[in-house]
Amino acid sequence: MHLEFHTIEMPLQGGYEAAGHTVAIRRAIIVKAAEGELAGWGEFVEIPGYSRETVETAFAWMSGSPVTNVNPGAIAAVSTAQLDLQAKQQGVPLTTLLGGTPGPVTAGAVVGRFGDPDGALDEAGARVAEGYRKIKVKIGPGFDVEPLTAIRTEFPDVLLAADANGSYAPGEIPDGLDQLKLLYLEQPYSPHTPWPEFAHLRKRLDTPIGLDESITGLTTLRSATAAGACDVVTLKPANFAGLRNAVEMHDVAVAGGLQLVAGGMLESGIGRGAAAAFARLPGFTLPADLSASNRYWDRDLTDPWVLENGSLVVPNRPGIGVEVNEALLKELPTISHPDLSNGAG
Repeated sequence: MHLEFHTIEMPLQGGYEAAGHTVAIRRAIIVKAAEGELAGWGEFVEIPGYSRETVETAFAWMSGSPVTNVNPGAIAAVSTAQLDLQAKQQGVPLTTLLGGTPGPVTAGAVVGRFGDPDGALDEAGARVAEGYRKIKVKIGPGFDVEPLTAIRTEFPDVLLAADANGSYAPGEIPDGLDQLKLLYLEQPYSPHTPWPEFAHLRKRLDTPIGLDESITGLTTLRSATAAGACDVVTLKPANFAGLRNAVEMHDVAVAGGLQLVAGGMLESGIGRGAAAAFARLPGFTLPADLSASNRYWDRDLTDPWVLENGSLVVPNRPGIGVEVNEALLKELPTISHPDLSNGAG
């Protein structure tokens, strides 16, 4: 098997802003695993403020250099490319290898317009008009009840969720959130907050409490479940060093009675294909945080993922099910760094 690593930049349409991080140009590493005439694909995405991983640390791990930090996203990108190749060699969809089936994934759109109530309302309206079933709004202290109330008033029937990205301190959650009939409130407190604080909030509010950054693996998942810290967990394979580990997380969460959301990391169609394949596992009962290609990109790296009746459809084709535009991949700006270059690894 031959591995290639392409370090690229892709501009996001309109940018993306949440409490703690802003992304306008997305830095990433595209991984190609080739054997014979077949190739599998994976993707690492850098999101400053969300993860400590960078393109530089990920590439260092991929190229075999000594690293002192943990790089689950880098590991996930390589293992996804290998799994995609394996699925193509077997002639089956990637989701089949994971225990899922091809078919629709109910899609959700994330509104990242922190600090801009009018912009958040306008963007939510655009996403509802496009057919998204769920709208998840990035919130934080000083930007919470007002924008959510405006969206709920304008769109009373939409599935509305909120994501604080750990920006509140215990006791800071405004009471008004509980009157908005949110699908769930994701990561209200810092991931370093003790479980009893989340459990206390869960008892205080009728709104279901979701966790994302707090769940770093099976140990935290099991301890959060035992402590009664959450109702919902968002699972992103990049956080757990790959799809196989994420499937185990899915199984444990389902056994613990939790509702699940399949999350994304601002991926191109490559990473989106892997995330959608994962989202077809039976435990994902809530709409995914996965959007169509035109939500973020003028031109995607694959055949575009298109919203159909409020869903992304995982095709019944080998691997991730979409073709990679290698010509576009080579046209994109590359990232220069003394210890980093494109090419074989």
